[in-house]
Amino acid sequence: MENKLKTEKTNITTMMEFVLLGFSDIPNIQWLLFGIFLVIYLTILMCNSIIILITKIDPALQTPMYFFLSNFSFLEICYVTVTIPRMLMDLLTQKGRISLLACATQMCFFLMFGGSECLLLTVMAYDRYVAICNPLHYPLVMNHKVCVQLVTASWVSDIPVVIGQTCQIFSLPFCGSNTINHFFCDVPPVLKLACGDTFVNEIGVYVVALVFIVVPFLLIVVSYGKIISNILKLSSATGRAKAFSTCSSHLIVVVLFYGTGTITYLQPKPNQSEGIEKLISLFYTILIPTLNPIIYTLRNKDIMVALKKLLRTAKHRVNLLFPQMKHPEKIPEENLTTLTEFILLDFAEVPHLQWFLFGLFLIIYIIILLSNGTIFLITKLDPALQTPMYFFLGNFSFLEICYVSVTLPRMLMNLWTQRRTISLVACATQMYWFLMLGATECFLLAVMAYDRYVAICNPLHYPLVMNHKVCVQLVAGCWVCGVPVQIGQTLQIFSLSFCGSNLINHFFCDIPPVLQLTCGNTFVSEMMVYLGALLFVTVPFLLILVSYGEIISAVLKLPSTRIQAKAFSTCSSHLIVVALFFGSAIVTYLRPKTQDLAGTDKVLSLFYTILTPLFNPMIYSLRNKDVIMALKKLLCK
Repeated sequence: MENKLKTEKTNITTMMEFVLLGFSDIPNIQWLLFGIFLVIYLTILMCNSIIILITKIDPALQTPMYFFLSNFSFLEICYVTVTIPRMLMDLLTQKGRISLLACATQMCFFLMFGGSECLLLTVMAYDRYVAICNPLHYPLVMNHKVCVQLVTASWVSDIPVVIGQTCQIFSLPFCGSNTINHFFCDVPPVLKLACGDTFVNEIGVYVVALVFIVVPFLLIVVSYGKIISNILKLSSATGRAKAFSTCSSHLIVVVLFYGTGTITYLQPKPNQSEGIEKLISLFYTILIPTLNPIIYTLRNKDIMVALKKLLRTAKHRVNLLFPQMKHPEKIPEENLTTLTEFILLDFAEVPHLQWFLFGLFLIIYIIILLSNGTIFLITKLDPALQTPMYFFLGNFSFLEICYVSVTLPRMLMNLWTQRRTISLVACATQMYWFLMLGATECFLLAVMAYDRYVAICNPLHYPLVMNHKVCVQLVAGCWVCGVPVQIGQTLQIFSLSFCGSNLINHFFCDIPPVLQLTCGNTFVSEMMVYLGALLFVTVPFLLILVSYGEIISAVLKLPSTRIQAKAFSTCSSHLIVVALFFGSAIVTYLRPKTQDLAGTDKVLSLFYTILTPLFNPMIYSLRNKDVIMALKKLLCK
């Protein structure tokens, strides 16, 4: 891991590369971290790119404030691209090696973009100061030429200082360990590896931090002191509220960014804990760039209006290119009546089979409860099944019981009573629980794939990596990760207006059939469905594919065909379940919507809501000798 060049004059070795430890202290969740940071990076790119796009094309946003905001969004993309792609590569390959030159380059660009961000935040505060304290002179003072000059100065002012500081740090000799206990080449962890007296370098860090963090921060404080003083002099409460609203987003960003940056670079060195240092770095390198677009859009009406216009334009162009995807015209919203209940049609198109369907689905539901309940019971009682694999299987069986209980009892009641009405609240509740438990199942299947990956690819470390505490944490994470997103998505769908028919051509309140009853433009809601499906279906599915790619590669290297067969047999059951569940869900939520596939939707939904939970216990038990043995012991008792 170390390439060292021995020197003749001293006992110090010259490092040719470092090793970034990243999050190697928690090896059991490397794949989970990879998935989380990948989603975060894609979110940052997408959100900031949208802000750049709408501030460039919307005529209402051609003002200095939004010119600075678009530059800030572009700077954020550059800023995170310095660290996150490298971190993702290290998490994926588990090789944290980085050459001396690459480390110096990463540090230089990170410091340069960080300094530019501090200066640009100061420029944005000055812009708000002029707009509020000198509104009559604002168009003259903040003309386009001045704005371009201010942005250019923000980008280039710190370049010579940062290059000088980076060269000074990497001109030091490095000795001893070459491991950097961080996820990127930041100044404090790199300085810890330097030999001799680093007092001059640390003073240089303090001076640069004072110039590019403290001074801009003080200028921002002075600007907002003037702004608040002027706002408080306004006679109108409405005027004061409007003036404060134009500054609040910027203030939130300033507090978040400068707060964490100051703690990192200006706190005394003896007080720095490496774990705390990494945690704080996550704030100003990843979390804050993720929150910034949300802060600026959700708290800014102009941005929200421009975004809605952009989405309407995009949908219009999609309809022109793909007329088959165009929805029928909805009733104007001013002519609407508020719906208080829906009617689930279920299988009303086959009235002569209602009793047969009731009996069939009742038997299926009882089988699901009994079989999954049995697996859950034996994985808890049998001593031979007290392993991570069966711990996850027991939780999966319990999840399947919850999952089918969201839809089947309601459908059985409708088939029995022939009264298919469901209130708006009950429909929203059913949709939320279905989405939440479905997302949990996707994550749990990904965790089970990771468990098989560790068991087969790292068998010696398996008991250490997949200890009981880690297993509980992974299962808890699966259950809670989807909760806030699914609450938000359900609320967003049921905040829409519903018009015309209240007939849902489905056997439960799923998203596609409910959206067909809404009024007006549903493009935003459909995009949210696609994003949710990408996050909770596609990403776990890709992680499972990666895990099984590594498993197959490792199994094929085994010398014995008998061992290969045994290794494959432990994974085959899980692969069958994954193919059934993800296949039908991806077709339902990620295919283009058309007008004449209600019957197909219902058939596909039967797969992932009823048939897959029915087959899962059979697949796991019939193909698993340990489960069959435990079941025989239970029956003998």
